Amino acid sequence: ASADDGKDGEKPAGQGREISEENDLYAFSFSYPETLGAIPALRDRLDEQANREEADLQRAARDASREAREEGFPYNRFMVTIEWRLAGQTTDWLSLVENGSTYFGGAHGNYGISSVLWNIGSQRLLEPMMLFESKDAFAQALGNRFCDALDAQRMARRGGELDEGDDTFNRCPDIDELELVLLSNGTKFDRVMLYAAPYVAGPYVEGDYEVELSVDDAIRAVVK
Repeated sequence: ASADDGKDGEKPAGQGREISEENDLYAFSFSYPETLGAIPALRDRLDEQANREEADLQRAARDASREAREEGFPYNRFMVTIEWRLAGQTTDWLSLVENGSTYFGGAHGNYGISSVLWNIGSQRLLEPMMLFESKDAFAQALGNRFCDALDAQRMARRGGELDEGDDTFNRCPDIDELELVLLSNGTKFDRVMLYAAPYVAGPYVEGDYEVELSVDDAIRAVVK
């Protein structure tokens, strides 16, 4: 079969976009909803990312496939899936989440999210942490709320108890290892979600962790 076999192409989705491409070398999908596609400057950035990601995937898959053939190994098709969604919005900001999963050979793939803010007035993307005085200030404002909520989730997944060791999967992850997502009630950001990808807060088999916390006075006090 040629590398073009099985191409699903692109489904029209109003101002949203849904790309789906499958062939012998790779499977690629990329989507974003109409809410994001309706903003021309943001849509251009997302389309540019889609083109870049697929070109990178195609290049990597060709190299790996050729190497597997030369060494007599089976080639397992590479895969990248990216889905953008709206996590919250206010008058001035859109909170965007990129949900991604990848497979580049090996025992299993990987997955996780990243988050950005779109400023409606300046038409710019910013890291959510830029709204706060600093990472340290934000971490201090959280106090023990995040660690306690994370441990409660860990206990639920681990049968009701935590080992008292100081190893990777029992400690409280540093703020640098987490992804910050701002969630809104439609008028203001009233909740934060802290996301730990697989391996950050537990072994791969436990999956990822999402801890949602209300915005309290301590968090409001460290907003720039």
